[in-house]
Amino acid sequence: MQSSAGCTAAFLPEGAFQMLLNMSILIVIIYTVLCMMYVQLNHHVLANMTGTVVAMTTGLMSNLTIGVILGMLFAQNLVVSTGISILFCFLIGYLIGRPLGLLAVVEGIGGGIMGGVHGAMLGEMIPKRQWDVMLFIMDAMFIAVTALVIYLIQDRKHREEGQVAAVSALKIAKSPAAPVQTSFWMIYIVLPVVVLCVAAWLGHNPAAGEPPSSGHEMHSM
Repeated sequence: MQSSAGCTAAFLPEGAFQMLLNMSILIVIIYTVLCMMYVQLNHHVLANMTGTVVAMTTGLMSNLTIGVILGMLFAQNLVVSTGISILFCFLIGYLIGRPLGLLAVVEGIGGGIMGGVHGAMLGEMIPKRQWDVMLFIMDAMFIAVTALVIYLIQDRKHREEGQVAAVSALKIAKSPAAPVQTSFWMIYIVLPVVVLCVAAWLGHNPAAGEPPSSGHEMHSM
């Protein structure tokens, strides 16, 4: 029992890294569900190539980040992290592509498998002392790309509404792109990145009353 507990503890991150890890998992869940909701509500404007791009990009980025997280949680056990990543690939790919048709489902699953497998390998290869830096980079990239996907859906909806209005007014005009409001960037990009920065900063700070590590503990072992 002791060896099993020690093996499980070896896979878990240290306390200083736990806050950033929890925030990363929460952000991946929220943004992935948000994309699924946007696709479900606006699937009628995501036809042909646009729908497949949305499904593939969302599946790729979500599972790439999930794969990195699993590669860190299950360090030195690439089979387990890759296997769990592939399960998420099928789940997210199917859910994001189902409102758009079979082609989008295939694109979502295919992009998800590519991202999940590469993410698990990347999480396994990163040295443990650089986990927080790599995870912050992955989170920032995931937030930025997912926000662009959400804006793409909004842009297609805006253009579709503009074309319908033009036809009803007997005008033939190309609809302009959807305006990007400051609130969009604040909610979908700036605010989550600020939260990640705070989580990373707090994770590096020693607990109250705990002296900072001098970095020489390994030499005494």
